[in-house]
Amino acid sequence: MRAVLLRKPGPPQSLRIDEVADPTPGPGEVLIQVRAAGVNFTDVLSRQGLNPEALKPPFILGHESSGDVLALGPGLNGGGGPVGVRGLEVGQRVLAYHMSGGYAERITVPAEQVFPIPDALAYQCAVVLPLNYGTAYIALYRTGAVEPGMRVFIHAAAGGVGMAAVDLCRREGLEITGGAGTHLKRSRLIVEGVKHVVQSRHLSIRRLSRRVYGDRGYDIILDSVGGPTINDGLRALRPGGRVVTLGVGGISGNGFLGALRYLLRVPRMTFIDLLKPSLGLYGVNMREMLANRSLMRKVLEELLAMAAEGEINPQPGRVMALAEAGEAHRLLQSRTNVGKIVLRVQP
Repeated sequence: MRAVLLRKPGPPQSLRIDEVADPTPGPGEVLIQVRAAGVNFTDVLSRQGLNPEALKPPFILGHESSGDVLALGPGLNGGGGPVGVRGLEVGQRVLAYHMSGGYAERITVPAEQVFPIPDALAYQCAVVLPLNYGTAYIALYRTGAVEPGMRVFIHAAAGGVGMAAVDLCRREGLEITGGAGTHLKRSRLIVEGVKHVVQSRHLSIRRLSRRVYGDRGYDIILDSVGGPTINDGLRALRPGGRVVTLGVGGISGNGFLGALRYLLRVPRMTFIDLLKPSLGLYGVNMREMLANRSLMRKVLEELLAMAAEGEINPQPGRVMALAEAGEAHRLLQSRTNVGKIVLRVQP
């Protein structure tokens, strides 16, 4: 089969299609014919050699895929399957998440990580859910209260996770402020109904909060940049508010030394820094969340139900061919993408 195999860290153009052996489903596994694969910033960090949690090369990139069930491994056809797994059948349209293997024509996945998708939900829309909507869902609903009228600031609001967060916050009736670096991205946020759209480069959220609300005004800040923005965000929170850090977008693009400089600028604090002003600081590491299968099952079943009912509208920002994986990484690394990038996989 065809697959994008990461043989060693390198630039985006180093990603090319290879021929690799077809996978075979083992006990409790599902063999999927992939139709769409999600591209995520963790893939970019893995390609750059900056992701300490990545597998050791060579391996196939990709944490999420959607497609059709080709075969069921032993224990899944006729009973004895994993607890909590709904019936899976050959030919069924499904969504899956996994630690690697998405940039390929076929993949085997444990059945607990495979979900039937509604007929009305296209493959390229379903594959937006596991990491992008999953991250936004956990950041919002698993870290504290979410109530209509709350004020939320979203860093990189026109990115894949940012757009998912906008969709979920809009569903809950939150007052959204979205930061974006280009006119194109800010225009998209306006179209999406974001109330306050701001230029994110060299932005101080604390000063923005004072200008818009008169003082500390935010209840929730979703931060996928990291570093100095965390302290700045904490100073913009109302008492009882929280900063949820989702990633380290600021670490990419400047090589090893740039990553080291970034880490040296990460704020140091103690619990007193949070206790006195009554604030919360949370981290969401999706690799750890993906390892918690029972949690991810609840999250994805809820998101699929929301999508089926039309409460959320998962859409890719751009769909590209599997052979364009390198260009997809270049766009994501340069932050010129709007929304989620999805790879179309044709058998």
